[in-house]
Amino acid sequence: IKSSESNRSSPKTMKARLQMLPVLAASADVTWVLGSGGASCDLTCISRSGCSEDAWPKTDAEFYDISKLAGQVCESTQTGSAKYDPSTDGRYCGWKGPEDMPKEETRCSQSADS
Repeated sequence: IKSSESNRSSPKTMKARLQMLPVLAASADVTWVLGSGGASCDLTCISRSGCSEDAWPKTDAEFYDISKLAGQVCESTQTGSAKYDPSTDGRYCGWKGPEDMPKEETRCSQSADS
């Protein structure tokens, strides 16, 4: 499911972010949760065993399944490329972070205000 860039809200109007957290530390299983607007994955998941940098979706189909599990229905989804993706403004979603993330930064630590 794809939409044009013009359908995406600016970072300042982001209402929620899809956040993830490991359910079992010794397992590859993760649970996705919908975080508060502007909150990083690290902040959202601090009391839930933390955020896993290894679990980001690799395709829009994978993101679609994840967003459903987190209770988010996206009117349309675009690739996105923001450091804080995956994200939603409540209607439109972006799933893929940037291709080249600086080594000293993590996607888990990013927020729409970063």
